[in-house]
Amino acid sequence: MSHGLTEGAAAVLHDMADKAPEVFAATARTLALIAAAHEQGTLPEGATPTDQWGDVHDLPVAQQPVLIEWFSGDPEILTVTRITWLA
Repeated sequence: MSHGLTEGAAAVLHDMADKAPEVFAATARTLALIAAAHEQGTLPEGATPTDQWGDVHDLPVAQQPVLIEWFSGDPEILTVTRITWLA
């Protein structure tokens, strides 16, 4: 199983870690939930498909102004494609 981030998603996480550690921590927990669900072949509760094929999903981070989008079309690869932080 492979998990990864796009450069853009990684850049948002880096900026978040510097400026808002509590938001970063909540986002990291949500990323772990997404990865665990993907490894089990499921989606985390609250995930919404964002494309017509059902390969791209998004999930808000609980009580934070953050939305995580990921590609899960390959059962062996999870790629976080975008993290939107409304700071």
